[in-house]
Amino acid sequence: MPRPKIAFVGSGGAARGIAHLGVLKACEELGVLPDIFVGASAGAMLGATYGQDIPLDVLMDGFRPPWRRRHDGPRLSVSTFLGAPSLSQLVDPGYLASGAFSLDKLERYVARTLPINDFRQLPHPVYITAVDLDSARRVVFGPGYEDRVPISQAVAASCCVPGIFRPYKIGDRYFVDGEVARTLSADLAVEAGADVVIISNIYRPEIDPSAKRSVAQRGPARVLTQTLNILLTEKERRGVELLSRMYPRVTFLDIAPDIGKFSYLNRFAARSLVLRGYRTALRVLAESKRKGLFDDRRPEAIVN
Repeated sequence: MPRPKIAFVGSGGAARGIAHLGVLKACEELGVLPDIFVGASAGAMLGATYGQDIPLDVLMDGFRPPWRRRHDGPRLSVSTFLGAPSLSQLVDPGYLASGAFSLDKLERYVARTLPINDFRQLPHPVYITAVDLDSARRVVFGPGYEDRVPISQAVAASCCVPGIFRPYKIGDRYFVDGEVARTLSADLAVEAGADVVIISNIYRPEIDPSAKRSVAQRGPARVLTQTLNILLTEKERRGVELLSRMYPRVTFLDIAPDIGKFSYLNRFAARSLVLRGYRTALRVLAESKRKGLFDDRRPEAIVN
């Protein structure tokens, strides 16, 4: 029988999203290759690159120390996200005050870097989500939705964390991070025909029973990180439970690496993030493969 159609859904999470690369490394090693990609923020960046067959090692290479790099591929740095305001933004004080930085610099970098910047030409369906700030609705960029917007602009819109970045303008509309409306958009994967949906979720809270000090005693940054992780993990869990009831024929594999102690801005922890994503995914996927999940189109529902 033909193998099931597999979708990869990547959450956001800024630098913590590097763990998605480890999840995909496990997918490749086990021959569990996604056909569909869905993402917001960091997950959007992943879908825009790996979803058009940029090799995983090339993507991982961008986070290696300079002396260990082997490829000339995408290399996101903090400065890529810290765009200065344009002239039109300077003359609009209300908009200028809506965020600290512009994402125009990121959009230009992504446009230069991507081999393909058109959703309609991609080898695999890629769906990127953002939120229209004025209508308060989720907007989907990708085949069958708003597919005439360049991928680079969709990525910039999806990466727009409110307060840090000014809402990203496309045409006459303003967009912010897609996870403002939904932590995950796994429903898009189901609508695209997925039989198995691999969810790479990096919002797992830090839980360490052996810790000598409470998270509350480690400063405001750790408290904020833990709070966000609890909030977003709960939203994600409820979303997966609802989708499992709505689509009983579809299997949802929830891969949540234990990376709760890492900051959203710590890209220097790339090796640890990749390894944690890889090990968790290898365990979940190997177990599912032993059960024959990827061998036919009617897999038993499994939620991890």
